Amino acid sequence: MPMPYPLLYDDGIAALPAFRTLAYLDGTPDDPQIALAVGEMFEAFVARFGDDLGLLSMRLVGRSGKPSKVTPKALHALRDWISAPDRLDSGAGVRLGSLNTEDLPPAMPWFRLEQRYDDQTLVEISVAPDAPDLLGFADEIAAALATAPMICAAQGFGFFLPTVYDSLNWLLPRLAGRYKTALLHTLDMPSCGLRRAHSAMPYTDNMQPGIADIGWRTFIGPEYLDRLPKSFDLPRDVSVDARDAMLILTASDAPIWGDVQQAENIDSYRAIASALAPVRYPFAIALNQNFGGDTAAADQADLIKAHYQRLN
Repeated sequence: MPMPYPLLYDDGIAALPAFRTLAYLDGTPDDPQIALAVGEMFEAFVARFGDDLGLLSMRLVGRSGKPSKVTPKALHALRDWISAPDRLDSGAGVRLGSLNTEDLPPAMPWFRLEQRYDDQTLVEISVAPDAPDLLGFADEIAAALATAPMICAAQGFGFFLPTVYDSLNWLLPRLAGRYKTALLHTLDMPSCGLRRAHSAMPYTDNMQPGIADIGWRTFIGPEYLDRLPKSFDLPRDVSVDARDAMLILTASDAPIWGDVQQAENIDSYRAIASALAPVRYPFAIALNQNFGGDTAAADQADLIKAHYQRLN
């Protein structure tokens, strides 16, 4: 299948096609289980993409977060911190990416670790969708995530919007009409709907917190499992890994874009979305806050709704 083109804005590149991992872990980076899992993901990332890294920002205790060049010494210091991190303020963390280019500053490969609120660790890994042995790398990251205290996570093809372009996140749902299975939201976009305590909106009627998104591979943590059935009637190509404190659903042997112009079959993704309907992200919060909210553009409410329902 052909690779999607980058998302453009004002004749410049805004977002790049990517293979993405977006993870929301239960606890802060200094939790030993989280530190171990993040360390394994970091090692896998650096082992495969270390030669392409050029920009590092560490907004930690005693560090301002000012970007600096990646050096062996800097990576060693980061590795040491990840193995025994400090408790951080909400929004603080690490960003590690490639050198700035004329096309997109900073670009992939990209690794981001962040503390959110006082009970979440957020991890984003975005790499080129045609990276060598992509499935092997995806499995390494998934194996590490499977050992972490999980809220939820998703892996799959999607579009990477650099944090410096966060104000352009309202553009992203415009891609959902063609690429039905793409992970489009930015890392911090859905975090307030994962748990009731962190929502800026009141929960009304039967609203409940829900998972951030559905990907090629979707991880569901223990706080949602009671709302799901004990077994699922899913297509044969869907892999179900049911554990005591985690459910992992994989749609197929390899990710797809869900490109409607290529008539890609997304039945397995739709079946997973249907099975996970009781723990889907609350639509009212998505409409109000995702992709800039429903007032970001004249058609934004319709686009957010279409993105939310793309796997219906």
